Amino acid sequence: MKRLGFGILLCALLLTGCQKEVSLSPEPTQEPIVIIAATDAPIAPAATESPALTASPSPTPAPTSEPTQQERLLSYIAGMTTEEKIGQMCMFGFSGTKSISSEFAEILRTYRIGSVILFGQGKNITNTPSDGGFSQCQKLTDSIRAASESEIPLLISTDVEGGSVTRFRWSKTLDSARTLGNKHNTTRARDQFARIGEGLIRAGINVDLAPVLDVAPDPTDHFLGKRIISSNEDIAAEIGIACIDGLHDANVLSVVKHFPGHGAVNTDSHDRTPVSYKSLDSLRAYDLYPFECAFQNGADGVMVGHLLFEAIDDEHIASQSYVFITELIREEFGFEGIVMSDDFRMAGLRKQVSLDQAAVQFVLAGGDLILCGAEHSYQRMILDGLYAAVADGTIPEERLNESVYRILSAKLRVTDWTV
Repeated sequence: MKRLGFGILLCALLLTGCQKEVSLSPEPTQEPIVIIAATDAPIAPAATESPALTASPSPTPAPTSEPTQQERLLSYIAGMTTEEKIGQMCMFGFSGTKSISSEFAEILRTYRIGSVILFGQGKNITNTPSDGGFSQCQKLTDSIRAASESEIPLLISTDVEGGSVTRFRWSKTLDSARTLGNKHNTTRARDQFARIGEGLIRAGINVDLAPVLDVAPDPTDHFLGKRIISSNEDIAAEIGIACIDGLHDANVLSVVKHFPGHGAVNTDSHDRTPVSYKSLDSLRAYDLYPFECAFQNGADGVMVGHLLFEAIDDEHIASQSYVFITELIREEFGFEGIVMSDDFRMAGLRKQVSLDQAAVQFVLAGGDLILCGAEHSYQRMILDGLYAAVADGTIPEERLNESVYRILSAKLRVTDWTV
């Protein structure tokens, strides 16, 4: 199928299929600044000239307006280097709770990395301080931003889902996804994620890799367990949208995961590649429904998992698949937010393809943001692959521009950066 052009990036999502819709109001536009040139005085005819040849006043030029934010952003991207664009398409991690390592500081500055991920369990966020880790994390995110030499602000992410995935110690226990689904109370879900968003902002984080929208017929017998909202796709969609709304209340970006869903398999892609034989029609009717609804109701990004669906694309796992990323997410569902990968450190990816080639294929498939945690040798392999592919023309500059536009548009929404 034909890949979407860069010029229609801001088209409204008009797809149907979800019972609930949320209308996001566009930013107000400024009144055009009308510039009218002064007209010249009429020129008196010379004695030897016919009055018919008398010069007319100079025509008034058409009014001009101030460039829109979209136009300014496109102009800004046109002035970026290829290296800056590739850096914006990477979300990398590091080890450390007080400051970033010298090696990661070098990667951050040299490659102009645009996004950073933080992990819990003492890897980056320590929940033992008296305030649950928020002040410790805030000092860490300050040091990350200080180490970046780019004028473009960073996206800094973590995953707070509730239940067992909380990263910090919260003053009020966070319900698990399953509890939110069982209660089926959208107000409760929205309020919880607004509180999560407020805590993340306090810690210097502006992206939550949540909510989980995988559905499974029997979540109690699935490796994701209480991270699954419900076996009912309608409930999963409704509660998922409420979680997104709550994060937006706090001005935090949401990334729904793990498209197209682990419900069809019971294999953890951290350990090996899950394989499903589900048809696309079967996925559409159940697994994809919560994601489709989230796309129509404000999700800022989607994380694509390392799963193989042999009946749909027997050559590429979903995170490498043009069928899943471009034909489904972009074209069928009309999603124009950020498409990011699951972690490139996971065996579900590495057992299928080398990391440098995986990075290239992800971008060619239509992906925007490559996630790789604290493994700097892997990060360099990803960057080397992308640099080489752009240099030899495998990845055209236009493909980079599409992704960078989506990423920078998101940054404009949650930072004080302007173009």
